[in-house]
Amino acid sequence: MSVATITATHPDLETPFRFPWIAGSSCGPTARCNIWQVTWRINTWLQATALNQLPVQDRILFEKVWPTPGDSHGITSLDYTVLANTSAFVSLTLHGNHSGGYPTPFTWAYSFDSATGLPLTLDDLFSNEGRQALNQDVRRQWKPMLMAALANETMDFLNDDEKASRRDYYSQCLEAILNDENAADTMVLEPGRLILTRDCPFPRVVRALNDLGQLSVSYSGEALKPWLNDYGHCLFEHEPDSFCPLPQRTSPHPGAYRGRVHQGEMISLIIGMGPDADQAAYSISDNRSLLPLEGQLTTPLELIGPDGQGRFLLEPDHNGTLRGSWKNPRGGTRPVHFSN
Repeated sequence: MSVATITATHPDLETPFRFPWIAGSSCGPTARCNIWQVTWRINTWLQATALNQLPVQDRILFEKVWPTPGDSHGITSLDYTVLANTSAFVSLTLHGNHSGGYPTPFTWAYSFDSATGLPLTLDDLFSNEGRQALNQDVRRQWKPMLMAALANETMDFLNDDEKASRRDYYSQCLEAILNDENAADTMVLEPGRLILTRDCPFPRVVRALNDLGQLSVSYSGEALKPWLNDYGHCLFEHEPDSFCPLPQRTSPHPGAYRGRVHQGEMISLIIGMGPDADQAAYSISDNRSLLPLEGQLTTPLELIGPDGQGRFLLEPDHNGTLRGSWKNPRGGTRPVHFSN
């Protein structure tokens, strides 16, 4: 696959915007995928999660996130970096600045399976026991840092309210790291290396109180070996012509899906990350606007629209396709099938 660049300049800010566009004529030497489906899935996931729309390949790509005249809220600069583009996986980051009263830099990380176009998660790379061991090792490294920060009360330049806020946010961060299913909230996949990060929940207005910054830990592929599943081993050790089959899940895999209601409209469906399927959304008949959905990554998967308007009830089959029913906001229920 190749990565092209969509560029534009904000008409008022005169800041450059660059966004990746994934293309390709084949899946490489293995030829075990539908390259149109793979690139559609990656481009759809990137634009849906970063820009809240279905894929477009021109200047209007950025108009939903640009600050409008008289309003400072929005993304004020945007660029990307490709970290890996192999026959097994594609990995990149989007980075820039967001203004919402306070200018804030951001970095969003993405990794995709090259054969399916599905976004990768820790569940894809590690055995159940391996993921638990990895989480324990991350907690082992981050807990002392947070405990030391909580014990540090010698910051004379902070007033009592600031010290209390700092303690509160670090306490929340420590509790989340110790109790969440995954200690890290972001993974960055590079050739031969995995980086895990977490941002403690300091709002932008008090972010200066976070002297630890972003928590981060890096692992070599060699260090991860005891914890990886077959797919993880393949990603870190693969030869140029090797094929790494993504493991099947009992619940639907996060990602972008395209299907058709029985004898009806085309539907684009985004199944988000995490147990609550964060950023789940759908669109009817290629309307670029996405309608939000809420649900949990269970089997069967139930995703419900705002105020209960519209509902998907879906189950994966052994090929990774999704089948079930779609109840539209007008109340009619019809079969729906999302191909893999």
